[in-house]
Amino acid sequence: MKALKRIACSVLALAMVVGLTACAPKGFSHKTMQKFCDEQDFELLDDEGDFYEEFVAKTAGQSDDGVYFYGKDKDAQKVYKKIINRFEDFKKYDVTEVTGYAYSDHDGLSIGFVFTFQNEDDAKKFWKEYGKAFAGGGEKGDEKGYSYYISYVESTSTRVSLAGVYLNGNTVLIIRSLSEDTDLTEDLCEAYGVISPTEA
Repeated sequence: MKALKRIACSVLALAMVVGLTACAPKGFSHKTMQKFCDEQDFELLDDEGDFYEEFVAKTAGQSDDGVYFYGKDKDAQKVYKKIINRFEDFKKYDVTEVTGYAYSDHDGLSIGFVFTFQNEDDAKKFWKEYGKAFAGGGEKGDEKGYSYYISYVESTSTRVSLAGVYLNGNTVLIIRSLSEDTDLTEDLCEAYGVISPTEA
């Protein structure tokens, strides 16, 4: 009888641990972004320099379609420095991993990034800096497992500007778009289970 009680207690304890683990928030996955980009038929670029050149071309309206890049350590740091912090508007943080995409067509430009930072404090500081800079005029809040800044603006020229900056642990998800077509943004938000900037 005592043996059965011990087994029952062990099973109960295991179930509680599993339950708590299942509810614990996990960082935004790079694989989710990569799978999303593959589903959109974006081209995977193997070189950080090629991604930077394509990114510049797309933001200048000189290139259509989509590209994406995945990098770790030095490559991730270079993407952060060259693209996110090229004007040194933000602090220098240690970035360990990045997945990013850039997409442009006749409707406009859309970009997205997932950055993993070396520690959670840096991720939170960057999230606040970047969120205030690009979505500070919208909404700030907390949902189960993540915090966010979201902004959605329609201008008189029918141009749409939206931004979403999300924090989960030591990972920051960035979504920005200057396009009337918001499907790409909404699909990515659905893939990550986060509130869309279109709801701001």
